[in-house]
Amino acid sequence: MNFVDPGMIHKKLLFRICSMGLILAIVVGMGVWQMEKNKIGQGVLLNAKSGFKHFNNQIRPLLNHPGNFNRDLIRQQLVSMMGERRVDQLGGFVSMGIYTLKGELVTLVTDDGYDHMELVRDKTGRLNEKINTYKTMKFSVIQIKGIPHMQIFSSLGNDLGAPAAYGETFFALAPETLKKVRSKAIKVAGAAVFIVILTTGLLYPMVVTLLNHVSSLSAKLFQANLEILKVLGSAVAKRDTGTDSHNYRVTIISVKLAENLGLSKQMIQRLIKGAFLHDVGKIGIEDDILQKPGRLTEDEFRVMKKHVPYGVDIVAKAEWIKEAIDIVGCHHEKYDGSGYCNGLKGEQIPKIAKIFSIADVFDALTSCRPYKEPFSFEKTMDIIRAGRGNHFDPAYVDAFEKIAFSLFENYATREDNKIKTELAAIIKEYFYT
Repeated sequence: MNFVDPGMIHKKLLFRICSMGLILAIVVGMGVWQMEKNKIGQGVLLNAKSGFKHFNNQIRPLLNHPGNFNRDLIRQQLVSMMGERRVDQLGGFVSMGIYTLKGELVTLVTDDGYDHMELVRDKTGRLNEKINTYKTMKFSVIQIKGIPHMQIFSSLGNDLGAPAAYGETFFALAPETLKKVRSKAIKVAGAAVFIVILTTGLLYPMVVTLLNHVSSLSAKLFQANLEILKVLGSAVAKRDTGTDSHNYRVTIISVKLAENLGLSKQMIQRLIKGAFLHDVGKIGIEDDILQKPGRLTEDEFRVMKKHVPYGVDIVAKAEWIKEAIDIVGCHHEKYDGSGYCNGLKGEQIPKIAKIFSIADVFDALTSCRPYKEPFSFEKTMDIIRAGRGNHFDPAYVDAFEKIAFSLFENYATREDNKIKTELAAIIKEYFYT
């Protein structure tokens, strides 16, 4: 868990709100545009159907003799109709054709003044192969030069009420109407976009206010978690060694080694939590054993080892410090499997626990304890090298040797406030985004 800077959250929030607002505006705009197109489509369809029915009614008397059509009269009637209904509010018919029940062309009348008439002629008569399948009125929308054309194909009845022929018409949307529709759709879509953006703008301050409140509570909670981590770790350290500096030093040394080994930020976060709380289980160990100045007896050491399961039980009960369990439970395991409590060895031991065990031993050897004086750097490193391959992971010892002297010079036996300041900077680097 990191604490995220509210400023960064505000930037992300603003970006996401604007992005979602823009996306929503586009979707709404497209929806409005489609609705307007559907409206005009319905209007064209109704006009075309109405016109086709009128077309059928006008020529009905001329279809009473299906085997002997008067083609001239039929053509004259179509020409007259084309002149009467050339253009209405939405558009008009630009082609009217009559076919026999066998699909033979009787006559075709077109509006030769129409700009795209040649392209319309290319589309006429193509349904003759399927003529017997068209029992009801069929509609097709054909785009010609960006203008929708409604093609209608249906049977035509005579005065006797029987199908006598087939009719095919093309209804073209008027360019002026198309412009009006597009203009209206753009305006309505633009209004919808504006409303969405305005709503988003009005909501943003409210969201930011709530976010600031949540961020403030989150910051306090995160700070409280860090303080609990420090207080709990320091309380146990002071009970054990009389000072909490050990926790500060061993945490810094562990982080330095982890950085040298290239561990991820998330792993180092877990290492910091574990380093602070590694001996939290000692809270359950009696003072006469915990603070005994000399070597522990076998029975006393058996009791002392219980601090590991005690610690695991403690950290497992709190979600935020649960990540410390790898170090709390494994910091006394040894590379060759001779450690406690589970006898883990090699790669079975978590990486951060192997790192911490080196830092812990290094700080213990270079520090003053009730039973010993601080060891020199040379003696300390001789002991750590002697543990290479049995107590410690050889690769980690090799990495530690490269920075060991610098760590000794900077941190050995230190108990001043500057070490707390340095650790605070490390915590900020790894926990505050």
